[in-house]
Amino acid sequence: MITITEIETKSILTKTALPSGDFVANPYVGCPHKCMYCYADFMRRFTNHGEKRGDFLDVKRCDKKINVDMRDKTIILSSVTDAYNPFEQKFKVTRELLKQFVHSQVKIDILTKSALVLRDRDLFRQIPGIRIGISLNTLDDTIRKTLEPYASSVNKRIHGKDAA
Repeated sequence: MITITEIETKSILTKTALPSGDFVANPYVGCPHKCMYCYADFMRRFTNHGEKRGDFLDVKRCDKKINVDMRDKTIILSSVTDAYNPFEQKFKVTRELLKQFVHSQVKIDILTKSALVLRDRDLFRQIPGIRIGISLNTLDDTIRKTLEPYASSVNKRIHGKDAA
């Protein structure tokens, strides 16, 4: 069972020292994919979560709008969570964030392991500087179920649907 908490935050954007971006936007803290190789488990010590990796998700809420005049700045969406985790279907934090960048000059890089990313194609077409990657660690769904038990299936990631 996953513990879900909605939290208020002052900003979704954080300046980053990552070489590929100027800012990161993590609409969630935690990730329900439960990937056995997850590097972001260290986040638990900053959030006071006692739950195991994959057993909590903080949904970030922020009333402050983002300054979209960020010409030539790159935003990484997300660096320590999957912005398209299964709960994005309900909470839509990522979608609402992306709406702020429609017709802007900002560059956005997204890496996900979720077929839910396909939902936002209408917004992607309106954000000229967007790049989207789908993470695949294996083409064998049996192995995927061991490595990433709650991530989208291999077929959903490749084809946008389950195999018939």
